[in-house]
Amino acid sequence: MNRSLRQRLAALPPLGPPSPSPHQRCAAVLIAVLEQEADCPVIFTRRATRLRQHAGEICLPGGLMEPADNRCVIRTALREAREELGLSVSPAAVRAVLPACDNSSGVRVYPVLARVTRPRQWRLQASEVADVLELPLAAFMDAGQYQHQEIEYRGRRKTSLVLSYRGERIWGLTARIMDRLRQRLPG
Repeated sequence: MNRSLRQRLAALPPLGPPSPSPHQRCAAVLIAVLEQEADCPVIFTRRATRLRQHAGEICLPGGLMEPADNRCVIRTALREAREELGLSVSPAAVRAVLPACDNSSGVRVYPVLARVTRPRQWRLQASEVADVLELPLAAFMDAGQYQHQEIEYRGRRKTSLVLSYRGERIWGLTARIMDRLRQRLPG
């Protein structure tokens, strides 16, 4: 890479905030980057094993838009990070809203990129989050890390984008979002 990850993040052109259609089910996730730390770690969660869907999987903090969010994807992402992790993020820390992706249920998901500061203590929402993972941003910047693999999901075989890092498997929508971030960061 020609420029450091911090420089590339700073050069990312801001996008959004979009105005989602009132007829579309929407969600937002937070790509929370600990930008002032070595390796610029990205915060992920491991979902609780007792959840009906995506139990034990690695994902970005986030969830469905609620009426109190006033159709604002930034509010949704920041609220969800606060609820799931106890992570307090100022709207001023938001760097960009990346183009939305649709998940397998037809929900439009907006990735919100923000630089964050590590809290003194993570306050996990135990009903949804089993663990916090911090993975270096550089792990997601190599296109060769992403593979299309056949996986079983909801009783069916499907092809999904997968990234493996030190024994952790990130796949599906989360892998697609991180790959989109990789593609958007200026070289």
